[in-house]
Amino acid sequence: MTALMRLFFLLLLSVVAATVARGADFRVRLGSEDMLEGGRIEKMTVITSNRQFNIFPPKNWSRQVNDASQKIIFTSPSGKSAVTVWFSANSPGQLPLPDQLRDQALQAHPGAGISPPLVCPTSFQPGVFFDLVRLPAPNVVQKIRHAFVPGPLGVEEFVLTSSGDEFDRNRLVFMAIARSFRVEPPKARP
Repeated sequence: MTALMRLFFLLLLSVVAATVARGADFRVRLGSEDMLEGGRIEKMTVITSNRQFNIFPPKNWSRQVNDASQKIIFTSPSGKSAVTVWFSANSPGQLPLPDQLRDQALQAHPGAGISPPLVCPTSFQPGVFFDLVRLPAPNVVQKIRHAFVPGPLGVEEFVLTSSGDEFDRNRLVFMAIARSFRVEPPKARP
């Protein structure tokens, strides 16, 4: 085995180990929170080894948690829209430059047209989002809102993928999820 092949093998092994380690300390717990106005609202708490992330899931949307990829996917009742929240481990604490984020969004959604970056408010730190439009098939319009939010462990991504006719309604759902995003130190278990 050449030195270059050994180096490549070690690099691949470290990437796999890091991925497994990240997935091992990623859990999602369902709970609720009292609202100032009265009543309770459902919340999801993502727990890692040194942080908790809270978001309020959209009412009546189904959800799927993928621990291995550290994603939560919310699907609208019609099935024509989805919001994916991805907890990554890249660029902790800060966002890459807007041009890099733009390129990343375009790479994630090939063939799409893209808007200039806009501010994405959250309950933690503001992020950046782009609106994209693509035509995956004749007479099919897909609208996407792709947000990047700096977190203490990496850049968290929020992505709304929607049919053209549902986008305006579901971008409000998307923004409600983003605005509910909070980061806290982990709480000790009783």
